[in-house]
Amino acid sequence: MIPRLLVLTASVSLFWAFGQARRKPEPPRFEVVEFKAQRNEDRIWIDGRVRNKGEMAVRFPVLVFQFLSSDNRVVSTRRTDLEPEELNPGDEAAFMLQSLPPARAVSIRLEMYDRTQRWYPLDRSGPYPIE
Repeated sequence: MIPRLLVLTASVSLFWAFGQARRKPEPPRFEVVEFKAQRNEDRIWIDGRVRNKGEMAVRFPVLVFQFLSSDNRVVSTRRTDLEPEELNPGDEAAFMLQSLPPARAVSIRLEMYDRTQRWYPLDRSGPYPIE
């Protein structure tokens, strides 16, 4: 009787343990907190901040700027590595970029990657007008 009770208890415990939903941490998700792009003489000056809204850290985040024409076609891209090299949950990273103005560019859309080309969702990614 006791061995059957032990086997039954062990079986129920195993089924219960495997039946529990395993909560995975939310993958990294970024949000553009602040963005500004201005034309000054022969350059475009871009600055802003992004925040990691996920529950996991990201190593070597890269921000990609897609310069768009008036019909929302990509005419040029630029990229910059964000500092710090590891962006923990809730952390923000400031970015600054100056670039020669691509022909026909009127707005900018942003994307996030890491150095291994893993793409991350980016809230409020634009397009943002170039003032």
